[in-house]
Amino acid sequence: MRLAFFEARLFWLGRASRKDMADYLGISLERASAAIREYVKLAPDNAHYDPSDKVYKPTKNFKPMIINPTPDQVLGHLLLEDGFLSPMPEMMRLPVPKRAIPTDILRTLLSTMADDQSIDILYRSMSSPEPTWRRITPHAFGHDGFRWHVRAYCSLRGEFRDFVLGRIVETGDRGYSKIEGQTDEEWDEILFVRIGSHPDLNENQRTAIEMDYGMEDGETVFEVRRSMLFYVLKQLGLHRTEEEQKKMEIPAYEQQVVLLNTGLLKLIRPDLV
Repeated sequence: MRLAFFEARLFWLGRASRKDMADYLGISLERASAAIREYVKLAPDNAHYDPSDKVYKPTKNFKPMIINPTPDQVLGHLLLEDGFLSPMPEMMRLPVPKRAIPTDILRTLLSTMADDQSIDILYRSMSSPEPTWRRITPHAFGHDGFRWHVRAYCSLRGEFRDFVLGRIVETGDRGYSKIEGQTDEEWDEILFVRIGSHPDLNENQRTAIEMDYGMEDGETVFEVRRSMLFYVLKQLGLHRTEEEQKKMEIPAYEQQVVLLNTGLLKLIRPDLV
């Protein structure tokens, strides 16, 4: 952890000091100094001490030996505002209404999963006029970009379903797992989603979108669990057919991307089968 922190600071900020390490990791200056000496011994061509600024800086030949630096990793620290980046750049995340998640509900679900048990929940479904009690066996969590769901086997429906955490009114008795050897096939199945820039964009716009999504040869491919496919396609505005989008007169510069393997729509749209 100490060596990784030191190397990450060198890579991303171009400077690192024992005080930074001591403050961030909560260790003594002596231990921070020992860690830096260990790193310099391990990678002598990666860092040099700048006496004028009293910090270590990367050399021209610097190559990461411990970390695998990715933009998502460092930007994740920025979102967490955990002090990893210092000085902290100004940052603002998109303000969206906070979805309620009762602490006691989440705590109970986590302990239920840890004990491999099932539990009764009072759930307020959009399709029922009143909250209903049901027995679920939770095994995973999913986030659709806005809300947290718990993935669980529902004894009432006899199938695996998603339950929005904020709609669980209360929990009841716990007991042995009710899955009875069944597997959540939709959760286990991995699909590959292929998207490309919208064909109605001009060349410059298409190039911009391809750069934005890191496309190669005009497309990008990413994995998604089948149970999360609907949420992913909806987030990208790809849950409608091409004909439906044309009827809605959604302009290309707003839609920006298109689904290349359109057969996936049939998995979330029974009406298309």
